[in-house]
Amino acid sequence: MKFVRLDEKGWLHRQGYSKKILLTEEDLKSEGNVVQVVRNEAHTEIKPHYHKRMIEIYHVLKGNAIVFCGDTRVRVQPGDTLLCEPGEVHGVVNDTDEEFLFAVFKINAKDDDMYWA
Repeated sequence: MKFVRLDEKGWLHRQGYSKKILLTEEDLKSEGNVVQVVRNEAHTEIKPHYHKRMIEIYHVLKGNAIVFCGDTRVRVQPGDTLLCEPGEVHGVVNDTDEEFLFAVFKINAKDDDMYWA
């Protein structure tokens, strides 16, 4: 068993968000698969982007925000889960006064597979 406490990992700051990588490819023994937590501070956004190969599954942990993926735009809340397929432009808009926290399960992940739309 691999046990990870969220507070053991440091935040990696990116463009419009921060992330903590909880489980790596090595941990999962599965090339291209990663589990991370992403945080959007109040009134921030993850700009529209897409991936050519990667699938992303989002599971909302805390707060609410607008998530868009392809032609779908929804306000999500804790317990909601979304699937973004390769090629679908997606992003997050946190238009609230609270942080937004969600788990991301990445399938077929590669560092160079992120394209800003």
